[in-house]
Amino acid sequence: MQIGPHILKNNLIVAPMAGVTDRPFRQLCKSMGAGMAVSEMVSSNSLLWGSEKTRRRANHAGEVDPISVQIAGADPAMMAEAARYNVDQGAQIIDINMGCPAKKICNVMAGSALLRDEALVVRLLESVVKAVDVPVTLKIRTGWDSTSRNGVAIARLAEQCGIQALSVHGRTRADA
Repeated sequence: MQIGPHILKNNLIVAPMAGVTDRPFRQLCKSMGAGMAVSEMVSSNSLLWGSEKTRRRANHAGEVDPISVQIAGADPAMMAEAARYNVDQGAQIIDINMGCPAKKICNVMAGSALLRDEALVVRLLESVVKAVDVPVTLKIRTGWDSTSRNGVAIARLAEQCGIQALSVHGRTRADA
């Protein structure tokens, strides 16, 4: 499998999981054979970048390439800034979260809530792709709920915007 210039040794990718996929866990997964392990989700809110939690998440010392960092947010300019910040910290791939079902994420129109606004999805994807010189990937669900399954439409938009790889939760946000 290849994402941009990065050739993965296999297609086993460890998904980003809050509170789980920290640097030691990612290193362990890669040493046990994973082709890639994506970091925990990092907020696009620059006010949080100085926190110990965010600094820890942005530390990639000793990690095996490629280093993939997932970002979350709903403002295209803030997401572009977050992408640049993480690339400056060593990210070689930026992954955008449009799959998180958590209420605290969806309540600020981020994560899977973005699937409800395709025009915003396009603005956000274009902004991030243009902001960095590394591959940008995307994580989505099949839709918001059983009456609004637009995963295929979002995937097509993502391809048009220059997204290099797509991962899909095989369920809607409502299915959690």
